[in-house]
Amino acid sequence: MIQAKGVQAGVDVICLVLLSFYIIGGAAIVPFHGDESSKIYVGRDFYFLFLEGDREKLTHQAKRSASSGEYRANLASGSISNMIYGWLAASGGYAITELNDDWHWGRDYKYNMESNRVPDARLLQTARLALAAQLAAAATLFYVFARITINRPTALLASLLFAAHPTLLLNGRRALQEGSHMLGIMLVLLAAAWLLRQRRWRGYALLGACAGLAIAIKHTSALLVALVFLAIAGLSVYESLGTGDTRNKLIMRPLAGILMTGIVTLLVFYLLNPGWWDAPLETAGDVMSERSALLQRQAGVYGGYQSLGQQAKGFFRFVLIGEAQYFEDKQWAGYAEISEQIRIYESSGWAGATIGGNAIAALVMLALVSAGIIMLVRDRDISFQNRALLLFWGGGTAAIVFALTPLPWARYYLPVLPFVLMMAAYALTSMAGAMRERIDTARR
Repeated sequence: MIQAKGVQAGVDVICLVLLSFYIIGGAAIVPFHGDESSKIYVGRDFYFLFLEGDREKLTHQAKRSASSGEYRANLASGSISNMIYGWLAASGGYAITELNDDWHWGRDYKYNMESNRVPDARLLQTARLALAAQLAAAATLFYVFARITINRPTALLASLLFAAHPTLLLNGRRALQEGSHMLGIMLVLLAAAWLLRQRRWRGYALLGACAGLAIAIKHTSALLVALVFLAIAGLSVYESLGTGDTRNKLIMRPLAGILMTGIVTLLVFYLLNPGWWDAPLETAGDVMSERSALLQRQAGVYGGYQSLGQQAKGFFRFVLIGEAQYFEDKQWAGYAEISEQIRIYESSGWAGATIGGNAIAALVMLALVSAGIIMLVRDRDISFQNRALLLFWGGGTAAIVFALTPLPWARYYLPVLPFVLMMAAYALTSMAGAMRERIDTARR
């Protein structure tokens, strides 16, 4: 028995190493996106904070009030990727004056190339490798999360689907925030699953630390964190009331743990965002206002959803078909350099594959996900706590993304993909297990 578990563990490690190699291996040839320039441009934050000691330039007010030609940055951007890119640049010997300028979306590719708005090739590759490594870590944590909440076969297949998904690979390999974003999501989910196993104070503190980090990576992670916190709090109250003893002590202890988790989350987030230190409440309001304005501006320029039917079509297109969207601006279809990069990437074998890919395959994917959800609800071999966490996280994330995504951009649908892939994997492994049992029964 022990030997069999050792063999299984060895097989799992080999599989995860190979998947990680595949994720990182394709980073060198992923097609370029203008936002990569913008993220590396904001790497100046590292120089200002750690090399020049000028924290004032990190404040959102300073960034937005800067005149044309001076350092400006989007308020809604998380801080972690800024520091990663800046650290990589400084470690690579780049002076702050050698970093590229911000991408100009009002001008074409040629103009941006000629006006120093494309990152140095070596720096861009280094940044991509760093983000791809984080996506690989996210795939490993995704396996662990699926393993402890469902079972090993589901975890293996789900991690394979995750590591091979074209949209996750494309966006997670680029020098953006998405590789870090996926890692932050997985850390929060894994910490929540561990907390459900051991309701100890250190578990609540760990969840808070992971949540604070995830929100610092990308501020929209606050929605996922809120879902997880609600799930943990609801389960805690349900379990306390289910004992038949309604003494305050039984209810207040888990709620006190959630309160501590929230405090730790705020503290970690605050510490990781030096630009917020002087006026955190005012900055939070500015961030939400700018995020809303940014989405409205994007929808106005690029064409947002006008009806519920269009929202449903976008969800179907990017979640179930799994379409890889190389660019959002239609002008990029006419850039020969980008078209050639896409051709090389798609023919390389590193671009991934999905169960979807077309409308018919997407319907199969929808059937698998639906079957997985139904099986999960009915499977008593999985603890009630794990089932509740999975369903609340997955259903809540899907509902939020569906309702709040204003335009057809694939990367806005990334948070839904892990749950969808996990349910599809669970349905496939469950059906395979049932078929194997029938065959064994027939042979007896």
